[in-house]
Amino acid sequence: MSNQKILLTNAAFWAAFDGLTSVYLVAFALALGASNVVIGLLGAMPWLASLLTQIPGSELVQHYARKKVYIFFALLGRLFWIPILLAPFIFEKPILMIIIFYLLVKLGETITEPAYATMLADMIPTKNFGEFNSKRYRLISTFGMISLVLGGLWLKQFPKESPTGFAIMFAFGAALAIIATVLMTKLKEPAYKDHNHHSIKEFLTLDGHMSKLVLFSVTFYFAYMLASPFFAVYMLKNLQMNYLFYGIATAAAIVAQIIMSRYVGRLTDKFGDKPIAILGHIGTAFVPILFLIITKTNIWLIIPVQIFSGLVWSAADISRYNLMIRSADPQKRAMQIAEYNLYSSIALIIAPITGGWLTEHVVWLLTGIPLIFVISSVLRLLSSLLLFRVQEPSGKQEYSLIYVFKEAMHFHPNKGLQYGIHIVRRITGGLVK
Repeated sequence: MSNQKILLTNAAFWAAFDGLTSVYLVAFALALGASNVVIGLLGAMPWLASLLTQIPGSELVQHYARKKVYIFFALLGRLFWIPILLAPFIFEKPILMIIIFYLLVKLGETITEPAYATMLADMIPTKNFGEFNSKRYRLISTFGMISLVLGGLWLKQFPKESPTGFAIMFAFGAALAIIATVLMTKLKEPAYKDHNHHSIKEFLTLDGHMSKLVLFSVTFYFAYMLASPFFAVYMLKNLQMNYLFYGIATAAAIVAQIIMSRYVGRLTDKFGDKPIAILGHIGTAFVPILFLIITKTNIWLIIPVQIFSGLVWSAADISRYNLMIRSADPQKRAMQIAEYNLYSSIALIIAPITGGWLTEHVVWLLTGIPLIFVISSVLRLLSSLLLFRVQEPSGKQEYSLIYVFKEAMHFHPNKGLQYGIHIVRRITGGLVK
């Protein structure tokens, strides 16, 4: 099996694992009586872990084989799902223990990011990186969607406040994660280019194109994470969805991502990452506002809103990841990726805790989750403007944003209906016949 196939298979198993565990962790905490502040803390744990592990993770790849670093720490972190699923049955304060062990899960996962990202960059030719990343993204979306829906069907068999269904589902997800980790033992690791031992000072010194990209990421991630953990709360509590409909609604966004991701990969390879990133991130600013028009009486609107969310996040996620990989200096890629994640993590830690506090203590015309949805929307839009200062790293000419938007949307009304049908087929990758 080739390296690319191993990476793609690993991504598929990881997505199935994530769809059965982390995606339902908020629902698990709510079933145990967690408050919005606790939900905010859970949302912050992955980024606290990233903050603590980026420098150690990039140091490890300078001393040890990247494949071994990935396998050891990923396996260790995923085993901590066992005490999480057992928490309601063996601990007196299960929510506190879930927060602690979820942090340990994420410590194991995030310390592998410099190893994984640099292996990915070294194994995939630069000219095909957009296409490969979109294929990887489609696999993650597909298997994540399937596991989400199956998870919702599974939980429907149990009372809404029962932890038993969650525990069994988390155990199965953890087993898939272990399989995903073992698959990586088959990788043929390329030589690592950066064996210079960087000082702590180097990790904390931003320069070049990465400094502008990091500034954008810090501000956008704060805006995004201010509201992100509370979409699940809004659906499950405010709109009173059952777990099955929650799974279907979440899967709708993933289906849109699957359909769009291949097209986004082609767009980034053709026009560069920067214009697609600007369009995608501006699009994400509309998602929280659209959620506010959904009520219990028109709850069906969640499906088109989630489809829109999937489309814009597909563009945002793929292009942003490409920008990070392509902007990093190949001679010190691990250090710069770690630096990028380190600074971004600060915003990602502060934002969900701030969001949780705002929902329970502040009234500015609005209150609760609707308040942070509006704030997040405004901040997402403003932070997206910082992308105009980021240089296109792919070496392509910088196209006009309006031109790229028209080409991406294939806005050519003078060419008629037949042309429009042809374009739909191209975007859906042949799904529409």
